[in-house]
Amino acid sequence: MDILNVQNISIQYGNDPPCVTGVSFDMTEGKIVGIVGESGSGKTTVVRAILGLLPGGGRISEGRVLFNGEDMATYSESRWRDVRGSGISMIFQDSGAMINPIRTIGSQYYEYIKIHRPDMSKADAYALAVDTLTKMRLPDGDNIMKSYTYQLSGGMRQRVGIALAMTFEPKLLLADEPTSAIDVTIQAQIVRQMMELRERFSTSIVLVTHNIGVAAYMSDEMIVMQYGKVMDRGDRDTVLNHAKSEYTRQLLQAVPEIGGKRYV
Repeated sequence: MDILNVQNISIQYGNDPPCVTGVSFDMTEGKIVGIVGESGSGKTTVVRAILGLLPGGGRISEGRVLFNGEDMATYSESRWRDVRGSGISMIFQDSGAMINPIRTIGSQYYEYIKIHRPDMSKADAYALAVDTLTKMRLPDGDNIMKSYTYQLSGGMRQRVGIALAMTFEPKLLLADEPTSAIDVTIQAQIVRQMMELRERFSTSIVLVTHNIGVAAYMSDEMIVMQYGKVMDRGDRDTVLNHAKSEYTRQLLQAVPEIGGKRYV
């Protein structure tokens, strides 16, 4: 059984025309799907719809999203609470902004764990948090737990966000621009860590990015979006070498070339 089936979904707000139409893809264990496009193309809207986090009354107006064969439109609030963070987790675009700056990382991490594991002792929750931070290659997890966000670099804050998302080893990870707003060296580290998550936990990843190079490196399947519509979809090599749309070809031509092959 597929972990996730996104079946020809359209998304709209209120009575306005749909802002996203005709998006479909399937996720098997360990698969990475990259959704690529410019700002405003609908990438983030798609992943927020999957997790039931559309703002302002947004909704899936057509199609279905199935998680482990269950139609997520039928989920109650308690079922959503069970799924979010344990079955499906999300890395937000700026994870540091999602962490309260006036509380320590540890106090918030402990609270997050207790929501999903209310019977876990404080000592065990603390040990789980430190262990997960260590797996994200953060130096001295115990010190990170005692730190505030302003004491961490952008890359470290992003890794804390990834650690939170991976605490309960979810089968599906939604990564919304996980490498934005950080320098290229740290971007490479984050990309490697996400690939290691796939290897270590067989995590399936939906990667949202405007960086077609990152998507080309990580993805098994790529979806290119513009104006809320799918312009190209297929396995990585097909999209890179045999793009159907002029928009995708223009994106590929815009990638800087330093003496290597350029996909056109």
